[in-house]
Amino acid sequence: MAKAPVLTPQTEDFPRWYQDLINKAELADNGPVRGTMVIRPYGYGLWERMQAEMDARIKRAGASNAYFPLFIPQSYLTREAEHVEGFAPELAVVTHGGGKELEEPVVVRPTSETIINEYFAKWVQSYRDLPLLINQWANVVRWEMRPRVFLRTTEFLWQEGHTAHATYEDARDYAAHIHQDVYADFMVNVLGIDVVLGRKTASERFAGAVNTLTLEGMMGDGKALQMGTSHELGQNFAKAFHTRYLSKEGHQEYVWQTSWGCSTRMVGGLIMAHGDDRGLRVPPRLAPVQAVVLAITGGRAGSGQGPRDRRSAERGGRPRPGRRPHRHPVRPPRRRLGAQGRAGPHRGRPP
Repeated sequence: MAKAPVLTPQTEDFPRWYQDLINKAELADNGPVRGTMVIRPYGYGLWERMQAEMDARIKRAGASNAYFPLFIPQSYLTREAEHVEGFAPELAVVTHGGGKELEEPVVVRPTSETIINEYFAKWVQSYRDLPLLINQWANVVRWEMRPRVFLRTTEFLWQEGHTAHATYEDARDYAAHIHQDVYADFMVNVLGIDVVLGRKTASERFAGAVNTLTLEGMMGDGKALQMGTSHELGQNFAKAFHTRYLSKEGHQEYVWQTSWGCSTRMVGGLIMAHGDDRGLRVPPRLAPVQAVVLAITGGRAGSGQGPRDRRSAERGGRPRPGRRPHRHPVRPPRRRLGAQGRAGPHRGRPP
C-alpha cells in the first residue's frame, strides 16, 4: 500500500501545498490575532540572511539605517490626501492609552512617508544636505482581510527606504538604481528567482507616488508575485510637509523624493518558486543549515540495526566467548611539586 504524501501535491491544491510546507518545515505559525504570524527560528533564519544581503546592497547604494516611531499622529496622514485615501481601509488606529482617551488618535505605522517627511523638513536646510538617503528595518501593520502567511499578513517585517534629492532627474535615477542594482540583483543572484522589471499603471501606483517601479516573480502555480517596489514620489509629500532647501542660487525649492521597500513576502516567494512536492528547497546562500550529517547503518531495511548491533543483541550484549573485555585504566593526574616541595597547581599533562 502506497504511503500517503507528506505534502498535498502542488497540482492537486497549490494553496494547501503551500500551507502544508510552512507547517512541516516549521517556518511559521498563525498568530492569535487574525492576519498575524509567528515566524519560527528556521523561517526567521531565512529572513535574517535576506536582511544581511539586502542591507549590504542598500548601504553600497549610499543609504544609512535609521529608525522612526511605530505610532504616527493621525493628522500626519491627512496632509497628503491621495495617500490617506489609499491607506484608509488598511489602517489600525489607537484611540485609548493608559486607560484614557487620547487627545489625537495615532495610527500604527502602515508605511513611514508621512512621519519621515516631518523630520526631513527639519533636517534639510540647504542643497548641501542633499541627497538625504535613509533606510529603516521595521514592522508595519495593514489590516488584511484575506491573510496568507508571509504573503499577505496584517503585520509584517520589511525595509523601507526614503530619500530626498535636489532635482527630479536625481530622484528618478536613484529609484531606478534601487530597482535594478539592489532589488533585482538580490532577487536573481541570491534568491535565485528571475523577475520581470516593470512599471505599474496609474491605478496600481503607490498612494501618493507619480511612478511605481515593480519586480514580479513567477511562482510554481504559474501566477506572478510582486516581490518589491520602488516609487518616485515627485514633490507631493515635500509640499504637504514643507520639505524645502536653499538652492545654490539662493532660492527656496521643494525636494524631490523616492521611497522603496521589500518585505517578508520574499520568504513566501522563495517557497513558491523553489519548493516542490518533496518539500522546501533553499538556495545555498540563504540556507540557515548548510549541511546535515545522517548516520547510515548496514542493517536490514527498517531494522534500525547494523551487523554489529544485531550480533551484540543476539548475545544479549555480552562479549564474545574467550575474550576479556578491554578496560581503560583511569589514573589520577600527576601534580608538579613547587619550588619548596609543595604540590603546585595542575597545569595539564605532565612532561
